[in-house]
Amino acid sequence: MRHDLDCYPCFLRQALEAARMATADEDVHRAVLRQVSTLLAELPPDTTPIELGSRIHRTIRERTGAVDPYRRVKEESNRKALSLYPRLKEYVRTAEDPLLAAVITAAIGNVIDYGANPGFDLERSLEQSLEEGMARGLTRSDLPGFAARLDDVDHLLYVGDNAGEIVFDRVLVEEITRRGVRVTFAVRGAPILNDATLEDARAVGMDRVATVVSTGIVGPGTILAHADPGFLDLFSRTDLILAKGQGNYEGLSGEEGPVFFLLMAKCPVVARDLGVAVGDLVLRSARPQGRAGSRSLPRPGAAAAPE
Repeated sequence: MRHDLDCYPCFLRQALEAARMATADEDVHRAVLRQVSTLLAELPPDTTPIELGSRIHRTIRERTGAVDPYRRVKEESNRKALSLYPRLKEYVRTAEDPLLAAVITAAIGNVIDYGANPGFDLERSLEQSLEEGMARGLTRSDLPGFAARLDDVDHLLYVGDNAGEIVFDRVLVEEITRRGVRVTFAVRGAPILNDATLEDARAVGMDRVATVVSTGIVGPGTILAHADPGFLDLFSRTDLILAKGQGNYEGLSGEEGPVFFLLMAKCPVVARDLGVAVGDLVLRSARPQGRAGSRSLPRPGAAAAPE
């Protein structure tokens, strides 16, 4: 997915927000914004939003020395989401269609995104999204195809997104494993925005219900050219992949294979690309479909410089 001109103000806002989380030094904030503005001015038209996001946050790390500016908000997100876990489980347990309920639950969790949502209020947004999402359900759904694929495989690769959100993902993972399918849950290779890492996955107990691995990617999404060889091999051998969130949609929507995208459309650019409204919950299969083993994947570093 290529970037849009509407991405520019969003990235400037995001850069300033992250710089302020990292340091109170306004001179550093100005330096970050100047460098990000230069990046935007020199941006090739085919650059994806997550490629640009990776460069921006590398700039912030270099300028501020802060490895994980979002650490506090990630810990808060995990704690708040875990407090909702019993309620989420009960919603799925009592649902007429537990798989649909678990998919909706996971999609609702995608609201936890400090990168896409400026001024994000964790508690208010979660409560509002739970009520509205459970009432409205999926706006665009390829659930029948996803359920049919689940019946045909014994393993699913679940590419996660944000801290806190992964508690909602855990509910879906547990429903999938209850159906006899093993799950490998992939997280970012190092801290970036509020994206989940191995530390976050362990903090919410994901490692107790799935095999947890790192993509090796230090960026807000999944660009296969930046992934570790081990993750590339896993991706190529897996017959069913569920990619969660906008960043993974932006990075993988052009890839071939048995990929389904599950997300909340949180910005106009992604919503337009999906053909939905901002705030809609979406489960969509990638185009074209096919066995993962038939794909030709890029070598790490082949398409772009690693982060």
